[in-house]
Amino acid sequence: MLKLIASSDIHSPKWTGKFLNSLNKVGDFDLLVLAGDLADRGGYKHLYPIFNQVKEKKCVAVFGNEDFQQYRESYKKEYPGVTWLDDSSILMDFDSRRVLIVGSDGVLQRSTRFQQLMGIDSAYYKRKLERIEELLCQEADVKILVTHYASSMETVFGERESVYPFLGYPIVEKVKCPPDIAIHGHAHYSKRTFYSNGRTKIYNVALPANGNVVTISI
Repeated sequence: MLKLIASSDIHSPKWTGKFLNSLNKVGDFDLLVLAGDLADRGGYKHLYPIFNQVKEKKCVAVFGNEDFQQYRESYKKEYPGVTWLDDSSILMDFDSRRVLIVGSDGVLQRSTRFQQLMGIDSAYYKRKLERIEELLCQEADVKILVTHYASSMETVFGERESVYPFLGYPIVEKVKCPPDIAIHGHAHYSKRTFYSNGRTKIYNVALPANGNVVTISI
């Protein structure tokens, strides 16, 4: 059995203490998954207390919208022990099972005004979706999708409906090779942080929404 601990939206240093206190209560685990918005406004040096705490553990992370593009190479250089997935994937072995983890910041239904100024449009997200689908169609015993933006709109319930297009995209419902587990963040105010869609279990692991890290057994 793979014991996976997941969280996102730590916005370090804002909720570093909350994250570490919660992590210390879960005991041993096999893999830490961090689904973006790890530092506040790209302040990657604020992550030292977190990654120092888990340096002996396997850790996979994706970037969020506040992990600004111009700092992402610095994240990778400062924390080389973390497997940073950026529209990419990794195969890991646990208990004789091949576990595929696909990671991306994710897809939005509509670009924000700020993103539009940066040239991020519907075509950009269409390419993202195609890349995620391609990666998910690899062979594995267990498939896990990790994104920052919501990969199903079912786990943003509780947020204002007017902002749904800026929270995510129903990847789980659209791709031809759906994952077994989908992990995302971004929706701080969601009241439904877990949902099953066919074979896929979807977890919104945003720390503000859950109050604690999320434990997932596979």
